[in-house]
Amino acid sequence: MVVWAAVLVAFAVPLRHALVATDTYLSGYWATVTEGDELDHFAWQDPQGRTVRGAVRGVPEDGEWDEEGEGTSSITGDRVWVSAQGVAHISESPAQQDMVVGYAGAGAVLGIVLLVSRARRRARRSPPTELRET
Repeated sequence: MVVWAAVLVAFAVPLRHALVATDTYLSGYWATVTEGDELDHFAWQDPQGRTVRGAVRGVPEDGEWDEEGEGTSSITGDRVWVSAQGVAHISESPAQQDMVVGYAGAGAVLGIVLLVSRARRRARRSPPTELRET
């Protein structure tokens, strides 16, 4: 019984982590940067169509380097994910990685439980082997 309780906890912890991350991801929104020529002075539109201004996490402090080696911090046209708290992240939501880790962890625990259960069932069904003296 203790083993099954441990298995349940091992499955529930990453699943809860994934579900919380999914809720966080769904409470935010994706937007396209409409003004992004100055570092920490970016603009995008929220789902209601209002312009929002602020910093975007993930933009290098010294800007991005183009092919000629010129520094630029323009991210106009790039996608940002904005959390429910209004924090923007360039290219990727941090909640996406948490979802992957959580669902993969829960799936791995489930897979291991299924493999062990299957092996135990096969071991019970197979006839006992006799030991020979050598």
